[in-house]
Amino acid sequence: MDVRKIAIIGSNGFIGSNLAKKLQESKGNEVILFGRSEKAVSNSNLPYKKIDLLNTAEIAQDFRDIDFIYFLASETIPATSWNNPTLEITNNLLPFIVFLETISQLNIKKIIFVSSAGTIYGPTNLQVDEDSVKNPFSPYGITKLTMEYYLNYFDIRSHLHYDIYRVSNVYGEGQNISKGLGIINTFLEKIITEHRIQIFGNGDNIRNYLYVQDLVALMTHSVDADTEISNIFNASSNDTLSINQLVTIIKDVVQTDFKIEYTATRQSDNSAIYLSNSKLLTNNPGFVFTSIDEGIKKTYNHIQQILL
Repeated sequence: MDVRKIAIIGSNGFIGSNLAKKLQESKGNEVILFGRSEKAVSNSNLPYKKIDLLNTAEIAQDFRDIDFIYFLASETIPATSWNNPTLEITNNLLPFIVFLETISQLNIKKIIFVSSAGTIYGPTNLQVDEDSVKNPFSPYGITKLTMEYYLNYFDIRSHLHYDIYRVSNVYGEGQNISKGLGIINTFLEKIITEHRIQIFGNGDNIRNYLYVQDLVALMTHSVDADTEISNIFNASSNDTLSINQLVTIIKDVVQTDFKIEYTATRQSDNSAIYLSNSKLLTNNPGFVFTSIDEGIKKTYNHIQQILL
């Protein structure tokens, strides 16, 4: 079996750390981790290096023998760039373009990019598939979509093929809620530590929720797919719920009392998103999503073990 050299950029993050563990399960994968921190937060048995996306000489050296690149790095979240949109340009978009320019001159078989399903389409009342009209209203979503367009540009210009996963709201074991992401993990941790949760708005916002182990299992299929074909997938489950519906499910799972506090709506939040995952499932026949009840239960038990 030929060894596939796989780089994960953003390996210290929630998805990246889980992805590394999943990719390790295959003996044919040699996984190398990259991140902006001085050292790896987890997966210490794998080689790790701090990365500077603007250092073209170092990138060319470090990625000269890499077959596949998973790009999960982001310096922002939707809320952080809302009042400072230039952050998206300087911290995310420009370094990404410089990186693509450098690796497009190497023999990379494919780059796999994590985009944002919850922000690039804008509010939707009807189910959207990968070809639906995109109408991002936040700097975060505008930049994610722009990064997708640059992937297409480098595919056309330099034959740098890609897979894009437009990911819905991911939850599961190991998410760091201090960054302001992860509504399910945030709710569960607040229930354990404070016996209360806070909801922005009236709780009617519609979102899709995807268990992290399901996401990384689906993403690993990119290294087995046709490397000459670029693709885009809505990475979403069958669980599209309002926040109030989500809270009802959480109540049933945790079996403990907690208070609910409603506060002002955040302008950066999308009011509703309905995602079609039919293309994803067509490309992954027989895949079965973890039920949201089971995913929340596993996540809740994991957080309890850490905090209690």
